[in-house]
Amino acid sequence: MPIGLLSTLDTKGREIAFLAACLQERERAAVVVDVGLFEPQGVVPDISRHEVAAAGGAEVRTLVRRPRDQVMATMGRGAGEVLRRLHAEGRLEGALGLGGNQGTAVVCAGMRQLPLGFPKLVVSTVASGNMRPYIGWSDIAMLFSVADLLGGPNPVVESVLQNAAAAMAGMTSRPAAPAASQRAPLVAITSLGNTHPAVIRAMELLRAAGFEVAAFHASGACGSAMERLISAGRVAAVLELTPHELTEEVIGAGWYQPVEGGRLTAAGRMGLPQVVAPGGMEYLCFGPRESIPPRFRRRPTYFHNPLNANVRTGRREMAAVGRALGERLNQAKGPVAVVLPLKGWSVYGAPDGPLHDAAADASFVRSLTRVLRGDIPVHRLPLHINDPAFAAHCCELLRGFLGPREVSA
Repeated sequence: MPIGLLSTLDTKGREIAFLAACLQERERAAVVVDVGLFEPQGVVPDISRHEVAAAGGAEVRTLVRRPRDQVMATMGRGAGEVLRRLHAEGRLEGALGLGGNQGTAVVCAGMRQLPLGFPKLVVSTVASGNMRPYIGWSDIAMLFSVADLLGGPNPVVESVLQNAAAAMAGMTSRPAAPAASQRAPLVAITSLGNTHPAVIRAMELLRAAGFEVAAFHASGACGSAMERLISAGRVAAVLELTPHELTEEVIGAGWYQPVEGGRLTAAGRMGLPQVVAPGGMEYLCFGPRESIPPRFRRRPTYFHNPLNANVRTGRREMAAVGRALGERLNQAKGPVAVVLPLKGWSVYGAPDGPLHDAAADASFVRSLTRVLRGDIPVHRLPLHINDPAFAAHCCELLRGFLGPREVSA
């Protein structure tokens, strides 16, 4: 099967032709996709800019008169449709793209429509900066081009493109993963450093009970990726030990806001079993001290490290978060249980910790229980979230929802 090569061929056609030749040397075919607006240079596309624009719901002749952001959104959407179609037809083995700032945005928008785990690599002039706006929740690998992708390959760019072709050849030569039907059910767990002991213990218990387990760091992108995997049917149950991202989503502040809104909705919509604890929900995450917005700077703050500040949330904010959590869990079509650790929701939120605020935590609990459906149980345990007994209780609840598993000797 071929590897998709994506770029704006009016400006990067010669580089794409070079990449295609590098892939051919490694016995990999290419299907060239043009996401530019003007006549391609140095290479003939297999899928033209007109086809991509049409897949995005427009025509090139009208796009050229539209604002640049609309052009990028349309071509990114069209590239995603093209890639999805090729993948669904079994005609795509990997995706490799080139771009400057705008080209990277279009190429990544297209690649984000491919499944997680599918090989994706982008060589970009902006890959040394903040890539979250481009990558989002996806598993796109980025490679810095070092020199500009302009005027055809040069001695600097050639070595980078050769490495990109070799990397893609390696990605596409790996053994096929076992079919999902041949593996044990997958349980997704959310985590942060502040709940690490609880997550590790839960993973041990669930694996011993015959389940596969994947932890998702509550950093905004990981939680959004987890929601995507749930929606794609790749997850059997969710243990939300650390739904921290919901706090940042509701308050609209912090560095760990979800890439896509709607945390704690996919599992309920899919009818999956959920056990939910408030791990890490009592603070906001920021970067270095100067990154904390002025309105938060007088609050209790603890530096997880010099580049990561945890800032305490207040009573009204916690009431809003509790209400949002209850409203989202109320929509669940599957079994749900809430478990509250009464001696602290994180390392720093324990009664002797720098971010402890019993009144704010109580505001969250009151708001949550006031709106929560009557058939959703709330377990109050006189434990800290990182107490091994807390993880054991959560795992027992989840196992009860899932039923027994046969464990191999």
